[in-house]
Amino acid sequence: MKAASNELREKIKELSEIVYKATTILEKCKSCGTCIKFCPLNIRMFNDKGIAITVKSNKSCRGCSVCYHRCPNQAIDLKHFKNNGKTRDK
Repeated sequence: MKAASNELREKIKELSEIVYKATTILEKCKSCGTCIKFCPLNIRMFNDKGIAITVKSNKSCRGCSVCYHRCPNQAIDLKHFKNNGKTRDK
C-alpha cells in the first residue's frame, strides 16, 4: 500500500485539530427538551431561564450533531474550534 502524500497528511492533521461544540441559539429555543432527551452524553439541561444549554462537565461536547439534527426549532448551532479553544472563522 502506498504511503499518504504529505498534502494528505497535513489535511488529516488539520482536521484532527478541529473540535465542534453544540451551542443554543437562545432566541430560537422553545424549551421543548428534544436536545436534552437525545444528547448521548447527557450534558444538555435547562438553565434557570428554561432554555436548553450545553453544560460544562467531565464529559465535554464534541459536536456529535445529534441535538443539531433533532432540534425541531433549529436552535442548535455547531461552532467549530481549534483544539486550543479558539473559535475558527468559517
